[in-house]
This record gives sequence, structure tokens and C-alpha cells, in this order.
Amino acid sequence: MRVGCVLMQRNEVNALEPWLLYHAHLFGMENLCVIDHGSTHPKVLNTLLWYEAEGVRVIRLPEDADFHLQGEFMTAAMREMNARDEYDFLLPIDCDEFLAIRREDGSFTCARDEILNCLASCIGRQETLEIKQNLLNILGQPGRYWVLPYQKVFFSGRSIGTLCHGSHQDISGRDNGLLETPLVFVHFHHKPWDEQIKASKEKLRHFVDVDDPAALADFKGLGWHLLVHMKEGEAAYNEMMRDGPGLGQVDGLLPLFAQLHINPLFTEQPIPFTPPAP
Repeated sequence: MRVGCVLMQRNEVNALEPWLLYHAHLFGMENLCVIDHGSTHPKVLNTLLWYEAEGVRVIRLPEDADFHLQGEFMTAAMREMNARDEYDFLLPIDCDEFLAIRREDGSFTCARDEILNCLASCIGRQETLEIKQNLLNILGQPGRYWVLPYQKVFFSGRSIGTLCHGSHQDISGRDNGLLETPLVFVHFHHKPWDEQIKASKEKLRHFVDVDDPAALADFKGLGWHLLVHMKEGEAAYNEMMRDGPGLGQVDGLLPLFAQLHINPLFTEQPIPFTPPAP
């Protein structure tokens, strides 16, 4: 069974290498594709060069490539991968998403064999495949997550649809149905407050003037969910990081991170300073 993953990212300084190491453990480095959207940070550029030499496919877009076309870029990359190597499954995965699985008893695991067995059970299915749950990281609490609904899709290699921006839906218009899977994403979305706001603005500036408070207040387009933290403020954001009922954990994740030399608090690491270009 061959499984490919496609990522589109820009300057994901702390997340890129953990993402590559983790998903290479699951599926092999040669089955990963990174669409780089004009990264400029030296650490990211060096990471791409290093892992490209290890077998990762890297597609380099110019910085001015239209971010609105993310779904089209990722769909095209999946089709190209499949035309070259014939994949059983192709998964679009964001840089803060790490694939895991929910067991029948409701517990979660990152066990490679259980993830592969789940995918193997879907071979031959023509439906658009769904991931319906994510486990959101909590700052300062490695291995503890808020378990929340989610909506992402992926495809059988023989039934590739068309991704929307964000990979939430198949927008091809075909009538092939949907199949919910027990796969989940461990979602390392949360960063320290200052970095969270900086990252949100960086993504939103493709859609709205992030320096115009009135424009931000009225914005309802793509990426609007990134405004939630900005509107509610730092105190409310920090309150989300408190322990409480409803938290989950992922069996085997922390030992696997240790094995792969991944810091479980990688989202909280300082971003290396990059001096401005002369």
C-alpha cells in the first residue's frame, strides 16, 4: 500500500521538520510532497534542501503565487504524484496537523500499524474520505489535547476530487458520496500569544488588510476563523490553555516524538531571528 501526503506551507519555522519526520515515519520520506509558497526564512529553506535530498518532493512557488488557489495547487500536486507512482491514498495535511486514529473504544493512538490498517480497509472505495475530529494542543501541556469536531477530506488514488481552500471539502461536483473514517489530526494550532497573532495576520493578509481594524471587524471571508483569538484577546486565549474535563491524549505519541527527536512543545520554541534583507 502506498500513501502520499501533500503539504503547502510558507515559513513554518518550527513545524516543518517535525511534520516531515512524523509523516515520513508513517509513510516514507519519498511519499511526502511540500509545496513551498515563497518561504524566505533561512531555517525553512535549509530544511527543504536537506529533506529534498532525502527524497521529499518539493514544489517551489513564487512568493506572489495566489494563495486563494491553495486547493488547486494541492489538487494538482496530488494528481501529479498519482500519475507518476499510482498511490492508494493521497492526503492533504497542513503543517500543524499530525495524523492519528480513534479506536473503537474512543481512545486515540499514533500507532503506525493501526493507521495503515485503517487505510487498508478503505482500499477500493470511491467515496471522498473524511476526517471528522481533531485534538488541539494545549500550551505547556505536552500530550494533552482538547478533542473537537473537525472537517477535512482526502482521496483514494483512483478517485481524486478537487480540494477547496483548506482541504475541508471536495468541490469537484461529482456524486460519489462521503465516507467518514476514524482517522484524526493531532492539531498543533496553538502558539504563544504573540506568535499566534503574527501567524494569523500573515495568513489573513492574503484576504484582507490586516492593518485596518475596521476591515478586520467586518471580514467574513476565507480564514475568518483566525480572527477569533484576535477579537477575544490574550486573556481569553490563555484561559483556553487551562486543564479541565474533556481533554484527551494520544497513546504512544510522546515516546514516538522522543524517538524522532521532536520536541513535543515545538510550537512554543522561539523563532530564530532573521535580519531584514539589505
